[in-house]
Amino acid sequence: MTIRARAKKCWPLAALLLGACASQTGVVASPAPTATPVAETVTRLPSASYQLKPEELALDCKKLTGRMAVRIVQIRDFASRSQSTSLSRGLQTAMKPAFGGLGEGADPGGRYARDRAMLEAYNQRLAEKNCANFDLDAELDPNAKEPPRTRPLKKS
Repeated sequence: MTIRARAKKCWPLAALLLGACASQTGVVASPAPTATPVAETVTRLPSASYQLKPEELALDCKKLTGRMAVRIVQIRDFASRSQSTSLSRGLQTAMKPAFGGLGEGADPGGRYARDRAMLEAYNQRLAEKNCANFDLDAELDPNAKEPPRTRPLKKS
C-alpha cells in the first residue's frame, strides 16, 4: 500500500481527532488555590446586542414588521428542534480552515442569541416609531402555531 493510499484512509480519523479537540470547552485551571477554573465557549462570549444599521433605521413599520414575522417563524422552534451534536459542530469548525465554508450551524445557540437580539432591537424600533409591535416571549413560544401577530396599539 502506498503512502498516498494510507493518507487517504487516515484523513477521516485525523478529522475526527481534530473535531474532538475543537469541541472541548477550554477549561483553564490556575495553579493558585483561590482561582476558579474559567470555561469559555462561543455562546458564552459577551451577550449579543444588535445595533440597527442606517438602512434598517430608515425602514417603515410595515417592512420592520414583515422582517420580524419571518424571523420569528424561522427561530420559533429553536428549543424543541434537534441540534447537531458537539462532535459534528467540532468537526465543522476544525474543517473550515482546511476546506473553507461559512461555518453555518457551528454555533446554533449563538445564532439564536443574535437573532433574538435583532428581534428585540427591531421591536424597540417599532415602539419608538409608535407602531404596533410584538410580544416576543409569546410569539417565540415553541407551542405557538399561529402566524406572528402584533399587539394592538393603545390609542391616546
